[in-house]
Amino acid sequence: MATPKKEQPNIAAATPGPLFFRDILGQERVLGHLRAARRAERLAHAYLFLGPEGVGKESVARALAAALNCTQPLPDWDACGACPSCRRMAAGTHADFVKIFPTSESRQPQIKIEQIREFRRLTAYPPMEGGWRVALIKPAEDMHPAAANALLKTLEEPPARHLLILAAASETELFPTIVSRCQKMPFTPLPSALVVRELEARRGLSRADAVFLTALSGGSLGRALTLDPQEMAQQRRQVLEDLEKLGQGSPGAAVAWAKALAKNNQALDNFILLAQMWYRDLLLLNCGAAGRFLAHQDCLADLEQQQKRGGPEIWFARFGDLAAAHRQLQANLNPELTLDILGFRLQRQGTRL
Repeated sequence: MATPKKEQPNIAAATPGPLFFRDILGQERVLGHLRAARRAERLAHAYLFLGPEGVGKESVARALAAALNCTQPLPDWDACGACPSCRRMAAGTHADFVKIFPTSESRQPQIKIEQIREFRRLTAYPPMEGGWRVALIKPAEDMHPAAANALLKTLEEPPARHLLILAAASETELFPTIVSRCQKMPFTPLPSALVVRELEARRGLSRADAVFLTALSGGSLGRALTLDPQEMAQQRRQVLEDLEKLGQGSPGAAVAWAKALAKNNQALDNFILLAQMWYRDLLLLNCGAAGRFLAHQDCLADLEQQQKRGGPEIWFARFGDLAAAHRQLQANLNPELTLDILGFRLQRQGTRL
């Protein structure tokens, strides 16, 4: 039987990143389970890694592939980092670790049936380097329905020495038949203290900036590392200006604000998140919380000034309005209409932030 070519269209070599179990932060329960399963020789043929982006799902997949293929594993079953297999994993050129990801050929990138068929053809051959072939499908919820159906064949009849890892934010958008054939592994958001510490160490941020970005990241170190504190502070100023104008403006001003914000999904997400964090901090201050518990620690003086101009009833109402708008946007309701209603509700609360 002829061996397959190393380069497979639509299947990407893994990108460099954390490679060892010892490099993974905050997911000790997941790592403990995988190590115990390996010691007992009871690794599942397919895992479903569930959790928000940036908490280590892909890093754990890479570390698992490295450990399975390492020729000189450490006593705690971690890859050595020095053998030829580990060096290829570190370089992102290992023939037996592939990542299947959405294409960018359409407005809504998807993992297509051709990609899954191609992977299935690859599984007809043994791993090229004699160890395990590990495939990561990420994000699994972006699989086209036809691709998901095609994958079922592999999940139902798993080939020897092949391990399939699906990474997704949640299982709600996946076929139940896919979920039922995988062993679920929940990944939790990272502790805030850990994210703050890593931001201070890796990027040299001030404590206040690190706390601010940590609050924005929702426990995702990967997301926190991509954020610019100055850019986010500028967006926060714009959010506060918009809230002030909405409280003092006319219905026409609210409609104009909604129309402009609905055109930029990222700005829309940031508006809701930053505004919610602002009202959260006001409520915390009102309850007598210390400044170290605030997300906007660098704005303590501004928060204290706002505290004198409003009250918890208004802040609770505005927080609730923002939360309702967020749920509606996640349910794919019309963004401009949702923001129209949000703008009117924020105006209804009066001129005070």
